[in-house]
Amino acid sequence: MRALRTTGRSIPLLGLAFGLLIATASPASAATLVARWNMDGTGSTMGDSTGRGHTGALHHVAVRQPGVSGSGYGFSGKPSYVTVPSSGDFSPGSGNFKVTLAVRFPSVPSSSVADFDLLRRGLSSTAGGSYKLEILRSGRAFCDYRGSSGEVTVTGSQNLANNKWHTISCARVGNSVVLTVDGTSASRSGSIGSITGSGTLYIGAKDSSGNDQYSGLMDTVSITKG
Repeated sequence: MRALRTTGRSIPLLGLAFGLLIATASPASAATLVARWNMDGTGSTMGDSTGRGHTGALHHVAVRQPGVSGSGYGFSGKPSYVTVPSSGDFSPGSGNFKVTLAVRFPSVPSSSVADFDLLRRGLSSTAGGSYKLEILRSGRAFCDYRGSSGEVTVTGSQNLANNKWHTISCARVGNSVVLTVDGTSASRSGSIGSITGSGTLYIGAKDSSGNDQYSGLMDTVSITKG
């Protein structure tokens, strides 16, 4: 093997190249848990266990309901929802972003309700984009990300209205949207662009009027960014 001659010593070229590769390689960016609401409180607010201060306000939500582990929240009647004030932590930009939660409900949305909005930020007309996780009239989960370049959606394959707990994740990963239900994933690729919209985060309904009102139990909502 050829060696690179320096003052007083020789360094194998292969070793030098390997060292330069280590020195210049950029570390992979790690995902950050920016919010986690365990939904186990008894008051009128929803605490954020990450310490980032994303406290939610309860509106006609039943506390101390049966959860996946411990207690959760019950949503019924119109309006019944939780609001979390706007934050940059909830703006995906062009990066990866994931919402995860657990739900249990006995019946599909009625024709008057249309669908269950589990979590959403922004509407289809909101400047800067929007995203949402909901249950369709078929009882299937639906994941939607809309940005500056377009909108990508994924629909689940199973009816979840069986009064059993289901864990659902709605994620943007690169140019794909990934919906995961109880460990089984489906994805679709497309142009989304940047999602920069601001606004209140709603859990359990579309807005403060209780449109698209969810009817069922919910536990442990989290948001991961990056």
